[in-house]
Amino acid sequence: MHVAVEFVHPIIEKRRAFPAYSLTSDMALVTAIGNDSDFSQIFAEQLRLQGRPGDVVLGISTSGMSANINYGLEAARQLGMLTVGFAGKDGGRHKRRGRVLPDRAVVQYSSHPGSAHDLAACAWDMVHVLLGEEDII
Repeated sequence: MHVAVEFVHPIIEKRRAFPAYSLTSDMALVTAIGNDSDFSQIFAEQLRLQGRPGDVVLGISTSGMSANINYGLEAARQLGMLTVGFAGKDGGRHKRRGRVLPDRAVVQYSSHPGSAHDLAACAWDMVHVLLGEEDII
């Protein structure tokens, strides 16, 4: 949710905002999908309904092995979205070639569970740098 907030309401005034939202924000929806379908499908089902080709999907997994994240990334790729995965440990499925690998994977080889989340905090700045803006972090 914090990454989505950074894109929608940048704390750096010189940075433009982008539309973004977290698929975990609506806990009633998350639990409904999990209870009625399968918790491994909580992101995939939302992306199939709301995602559009050209959207960018960021999946964050401390191990790269989270089924719900990987199924969500797979659904996003099938719909023509750019998928980015941030993972810790050895990268899990995020680093291996296969059906759930994101288009771009960033792996921080660390067993500390916060390492993948630290990487996510830099995502906002990376997008702006890729768009040709000055690096400020």
